[in-house]
Amino acid sequence: MAAVARKAGRGGVTGGSRRFSAARASAGNSEGIRIEKAFFKAAPEFDTASTVTVDLIGPGKALISVTSAPEKTEGDPVISAWLSFVERDIQENPGRLMPLAEGELTALEQLVNGVVVGDSEEIPDDVIF
Repeated sequence: MAAVARKAGRGGVTGGSRRFSAARASAGNSEGIRIEKAFFKAAPEFDTASTVTVDLIGPGKALISVTSAPEKTEGDPVISAWLSFVERDIQENPGRLMPLAEGELTALEQLVNGVVVGDSEEIPDDVIF
């Protein structure tokens, strides 16, 4: 994937995602994170009275999500975020989609030939993606 230059300034575009400035802030006996106003214009779902969750996904990395209604299914927040990113990128850049070549389809069919799975099966913890 080609690198995309980041727009200078706040709320700049980077590789299809946007980055916003934030700073730590105290509020009474609590600590908070103050995010620039442009974030709420770009992501209006956060500009509601919804509950927000923060998942710590690695050293120095967190994923912030709106949870206005209880989630019906449990899932990996990182995978969910990545799938949301891919979905948005496809919608915003449909010209990037390319069909698989016939040889690639044949190779995929051979790879999964005879593999049977069910919706209720779980992926073992020792599987690495």
